[in-house]
Amino acid sequence: MDPVTHALVGLGVGALSGQALSPYNPVYCAAVLGALAPDLDVLAMLRGRVSFMRQHRGASHSLAGIMLISLAVSLIIYIDFAVSPWLYLPWALAGACSHVTLDCLNSYGTQLWWPFSRKRIAGNLLMFMDPLLFSFFLPVIFCRREPQTAALAALLTTACYLALRGRMRSQANRFLQAEYNIKQEKGMLIVLPALHGLASWDFRIEGSQRILLGTLNLLRHKISNSITLERQAHTELVEKALQSGAGRFFRQLTAHYHFTHWEEKGRLFVRLLDLRFQKQRDFFYRLTFVFNEQLNLEEASFHTLQETIPLEPR
Repeated sequence: MDPVTHALVGLGVGALSGQALSPYNPVYCAAVLGALAPDLDVLAMLRGRVSFMRQHRGASHSLAGIMLISLAVSLIIYIDFAVSPWLYLPWALAGACSHVTLDCLNSYGTQLWWPFSRKRIAGNLLMFMDPLLFSFFLPVIFCRREPQTAALAALLTTACYLALRGRMRSQANRFLQAEYNIKQEKGMLIVLPALHGLASWDFRIEGSQRILLGTLNLLRHKISNSITLERQAHTELVEKALQSGAGRFFRQLTAHYHFTHWEEKGRLFVRLLDLRFQKQRDFFYRLTFVFNEQLNLEEASFHTLQETIPLEPR
C-alpha cells in the first residue's frame, strides 16, 4: 500500500481516541508515525534495488519488528512531548499493526513471522494501491473536532469492502472453474488481485503439463492476457540454480515461480519467472542463471521491466 493511504489509516486509528485532530497531539503523532515507520526499510535502496527487495517487507513488517518500531516511536514521542512513552505505545503499535495488516492483504505479502520464518503471508485481496481505501479515510482530515465518527465509519466501510473483495475472489474462482472445467483440486487454481482495475483478477491454472495465466474482468466476464507456459523436468541443473544464493533470494521473494532451462552455444541456462506480476505478457521479476558444461554457475542476473542487475554467482 502507498504511504499516503498508510498515513490516512494511521490518522483514523488515532481518531479512535476521540480527541480533536491536531498535528501537536501525541496520540495522532504516535499512530501516524507507527503507520509509516515499517516502510523505513526503503533505506535499503541506498545499497541497490536487489538489497531493497531482500529487505522490503521483511523484519520491519514482522510481529517482532513492529514491536520494536512501536517502542522507538514511543521514545520519539517522549523526547518531543516530554510525556510518558507508555501512554502512547498502544497507539504507535495500533498504527504499525494497521500498516502490516494492509500489506498482508495484497499478493506481495510480508514476512510476518520473521525471524522464525521468511515465508511471506499474503491475503491476496487488495491491490498495491487501492483508491477506495484512500477515499474511505480521507474524511477524517476534515472532521477536526470530532474525527472519531468519521474514523469508525471508515473502519466499518473497510471491513465491508474486504468482505466484498473476498466474495469477488470467490466469484472469480467459480467462474474460472466453470470456464475451464477445473475440478476441486488443491492448488490447481490460484486467483490474485490484478495490479489495475478493481474488478480485475489475475489467475493461474496449474496442470501436469502446462500452466495457464491470464486476467479476468469479473464485471464483463472477459479473459485477457492469456499466456501458456510449458512445464519442464526438475533437473540437477535446476536444483543447483534454486539452491544458489541468487536462487534462495528469488524463492524468498516469491513462492509462485516457474522455471525453464535450455542449452545454447555450449552454455546451460536456467530462468526463473515470478508468476505473480505481469504487464502486457511480460513478467516483472525474472532471474537468469548461466552454467558451464561442468554445471558450475558462472553468471546470475536479476531482471525487472526497467533494468538487468548482475548478481554474485555463488
